[in-house]
Amino acid sequence: MESCNGNDEHRGDQLHGVTLVRRVHTGRLAMGQFSDDGEWWWDGANWVATAQVVIPQLPPTEFEQSGRAAEARRRAKKGAGRAWVTYFPPIAILGIVALADVLPALGDYRSWKLEQMALATTYLLGPGEPMLAGEVTTVTRDEGAPVLAVAVTSAHVLVFRLDSLDGQPRWIALAGRASDVNMTVRTGIEKVLLLPALLVTVRNTQFVIGGLPTMLKPEPVLDAWRQAASGAGPVS
Repeated sequence: MESCNGNDEHRGDQLHGVTLVRRVHTGRLAMGQFSDDGEWWWDGANWVATAQVVIPQLPPTEFEQSGRAAEARRRAKKGAGRAWVTYFPPIAILGIVALADVLPALGDYRSWKLEQMALATTYLLGPGEPMLAGEVTTVTRDEGAPVLAVAVTSAHVLVFRLDSLDGQPRWIALAGRASDVNMTVRTGIEKVLLLPALLVTVRNTQFVIGGLPTMLKPEPVLDAWRQAASGAGPVS
């Protein structure tokens, strides 16, 4: 592959005779698919590097249309976004996305993010491959850690990175075939010390979807992934 000079707006490569456009891409066509290795996304006209895909502003969800999103944002700002507390000090310092005034709205926050994830999944894969189950991070171990969310379809596992706590899925951290991805949950002492988490692993890279014990619901995600990985079809 030949490299382009610094004046080029983007660079084009060839993959199976298809031009690959390497640039920050907001994507204008909803229909698409991922390459087998998950490194490329077809936007209807070009193969775009998955790491360069930027999901455009999603349409309002039912949660937002109901007016509850504004209240969730207000509580998040009042709670200063991410509050920092010590859980079982000094063993684990955890960043909690929602505490105090934010905590009562956490259930609504999770529902809101899941609605957004469903929209983002449909944008990337089309209406024929909707999100079957998903989960969103509500706990991180590091103040600078990204807020991640995972969505499972009948064939793929997508890990999104949100642009902010009250934002939307904006980037794709992982796009993999369900059969190439492994999913587990924290168990034993790790679950006690580090709080529950859904662990998504592919090619020695692990994504942690952490949550409060009463909020994290990994079972539907694990069930959907197992069905997809086995090729048995959607969970009924």
